[in-house]
Amino acid sequence: MAPRGRLLALAAILTIGGLIGCPGDDDDVSGDDDTTAGDPLVALPSCAGPVVDSLTMDDIDPPLVGSEGYTVPSTGVLDAFRDSVEALLDGRGDLALESAELAGYELCRGQGDEDDLAHWRPTGELGGQAHVVYRAVGARPLILGNPHSWLEFGTLDECRLMFEQIGARALIVTGTHRCANDAYTDCDGTTNVCTDTSDRYRESDMAHVVDSVYQVAHEALAGHFDEDWVISLHGFPLAGVSVSNGTSRDSAAGQPVALFTSALMDAYPGEYVTSCNDFPGAQVDVRYCGTTNVQGRHINGSPAPCTQAAASSVERFMHLEQTFAIWLQPQPVVDALDSVVPAP
Repeated sequence: MAPRGRLLALAAILTIGGLIGCPGDDDDVSGDDDTTAGDPLVALPSCAGPVVDSLTMDDIDPPLVGSEGYTVPSTGVLDAFRDSVEALLDGRGDLALESAELAGYELCRGQGDEDDLAHWRPTGELGGQAHVVYRAVGARPLILGNPHSWLEFGTLDECRLMFEQIGARALIVTGTHRCANDAYTDCDGTTNVCTDTSDRYRESDMAHVVDSVYQVAHEALAGHFDEDWVISLHGFPLAGVSVSNGTSRDSAAGQPVALFTSALMDAYPGEYVTSCNDFPGAQVDVRYCGTTNVQGRHINGSPAPCTQAAASSVERFMHLEQTFAIWLQPQPVVDALDSVVPAP
């Protein structure tokens, strides 16, 4: 059945209350809960292979520059994906599986040492969709995002290392090169990455579009775990490292951006490690601060992340930019973050 047909079928089922039941009903459905507190992923089938090790270019096969291979998902697809994530986080694995299928995804559980991981993996019905991995048990409060994996090569390996070493809550990985499509996003900001001159962001750029599975996954996870730190990992052509909280406003000692930047300054005493946000001991330099990053704008409370900058920071989001040599040898970055992320 085509994705639209499956969406209509599920809507009909929900309307008549035939199989799933309506959220407003007085009927007690708690006895049909498919998940137990001790095994929140019990309803999921096993993944066919490793989860984290499958997050590679060969396995994901992203649409590349100028391919026009990225498909902008419909509202129905985005709603179904959001329903899938929220259902799994609420302990309703069967509904999570149904909604994932409607969104063009398979949802599975890792095996062996990865049996605490759930993986939303696109089936290929829509080109270039994000991969999402969720750690259901014992996770530290950290959501990792890698929106430019196929341009800033090496940052995905860094993200995978962070996810495993730190025991992060979730990892969101783009399924497309940011310059795959020529069409522009409606979101504000410009870049010269895709052309020789400064131009608007493309609709395939996951750090600068809101109508994407990547953004929906971010919103669902960050909204459910509303005290988790959220980090967007990037590489840039400048020296050293730049960290920001998604704004250029002052921060304070003890906040995530201050803790992480200070740890990086200790890890790289010979590098130019700067912060876009002033705090005691900071070396401030406003460079690549992520102020148009829509995940950061969302976390920081912008009412319209696509077109409106955040007025202030809630001190949960961090935007990390690194020079090439650092992201290719990321262990000190991972160790620095590991030393400051709160315990589970």
